[in-house]
Amino acid sequence: MRPLLFAVSAILLLIVGCAHSYLGERHLFPRLFALPNLPLFRSDRTYTQRVLRWAWHLTSLAWWGLALLLFLFAFPPTSPRLLEQVCGGIAFLSGLVILATAGTRHPAWLLFLLAGALTWIAAA
Repeated sequence: MRPLLFAVSAILLLIVGCAHSYLGERHLFPRLFALPNLPLFRSDRTYTQRVLRWAWHLTSLAWWGLALLLFLFAFPPTSPRLLEQVCGGIAFLSGLVILATAGTRHPAWLLFLLAGALTWIAAA
């Protein structure tokens, strides 16, 4: 029964992540970015839009990573290190997304990349 509950929870989180990203793009961002008085980060509208959009999507990414961990709890891997590697991968991918979308102007990219790399090193 336990594996089934983990698997169903994982599927629900996958659905939530997809719905979250889709609904944000469809309903939130068009209205938010149309605001003439949108508060700007670093006085840059494009940068502000990228940070807001990808911070939103990073939440979905985190939920998908949690879903992957729940699947691994449902169907345990042969090595517990896989759980550690997934955690490092989620952090590393988050850093790459921030770097690709907001660039080095947003300091979180480095912290996520370092957290991911250190987790992978610890898992090795």
